[in-house]
Amino acid sequence: MSELQIGIVGAGHLGKIHARLIGQLEGVTLVSIADPSPLIQRELIESTDVPVISDYRKLVGAIDAAVIATPTRSHFEIAEDLLSQGIHCLIEKPITDCPYQARQLVELAAEKNLVLSVGHVEQFNPAIRFAMEKVGTPKFIQACRASGYTYRSTDIGVVHDLMIHDIDLVNSFFPGTLVKTAACGFNVFGDKEDMAQARLEFDCGGVANLTASRSSFEAQRSLQIFGTDGFAAVDLANHSVKHITYPSWMKQREFDFSKADMSQREFVKTNLFSDILPLESTQPEKINAILAEQQDWVNCILNGSQLHNSGELAAEAVRIAGQVLERIEQHQWFVDSAGTDVVPFSAAVSDSEIPSALRSETGVRAA
Repeated sequence: MSELQIGIVGAGHLGKIHARLIGQLEGVTLVSIADPSPLIQRELIESTDVPVISDYRKLVGAIDAAVIATPTRSHFEIAEDLLSQGIHCLIEKPITDCPYQARQLVELAAEKNLVLSVGHVEQFNPAIRFAMEKVGTPKFIQACRASGYTYRSTDIGVVHDLMIHDIDLVNSFFPGTLVKTAACGFNVFGDKEDMAQARLEFDCGGVANLTASRSSFEAQRSLQIFGTDGFAAVDLANHSVKHITYPSWMKQREFDFSKADMSQREFVKTNLFSDILPLESTQPEKINAILAEQQDWVNCILNGSQLHNSGELAAEAVRIAGQVLERIEQHQWFVDSAGTDVVPFSAAVSDSEIPSALRSETGVRAA
């Protein structure tokens, strides 16, 4: 195969990014961009020289591979169609919101000998990779992804929208199998959960606490990793890492801190993160993670190199996300006097309590 002919399916926020970056790869030609929205089509026609079409099915016969960046609920139908016709696929995360459908796509790609990659870009984040090099074997992970309400990805809840990134990371960090899941969450703006918290325990002993919110007043993207050799705190917003390496004398318990005299205790309190556990800050060199993900996928297609973000791993992340959602559904916040489970934000709201600025937008009218 000389030049890999690629099409982009879906030209929303991420689709436009994929279309802009894909041309930077060697051995690749962007054939066309498909999106059913007339508004997006007009925008693309004005901003790119690449042919724009409305129906992705017209790409069949003209492309070898496709990037699928449509709303999650359409991933399965489009990917199944393209894979069935021999087209390699890179699907934006999550691969689907259904574990069974995710497994079907993985099996179909294997049957057709095609490369199926999924857009879990944090796997290519240099800050996360650097942190993992510093901590040794991870034992406990704490992650938080929070943002305001952006009206993006509203066809899925926050578990599949945001938490799925950290589910994928944790599953790749901890060897073995997930053995216990606890979770709670609730919806704020619609019929999908907008806030969620999960605790995952693996048979290797690893534990992870994950928090995700798309109804937060403060944006946050953080990851803390406690390991056998050290600790690392990653600020995913600015790609910085604070890390500590445990000294050998501490790991071997050569000094009992509980038996320290007064002068030793004062030294510990004053110099804990300078002389005893030196805290270092590092800013790993930034890369474009989406471009790296595209390159990984293209290299696998053209050269047979090992795929980093495989459909297999993505399907497992969706399976775990499904368990989180099951636990959220089972969780009881409190029970009323009649024994009925009551969830937050379930009380009726009168028209008079709805801000007037929202009434014209939502069609709500005062009585």
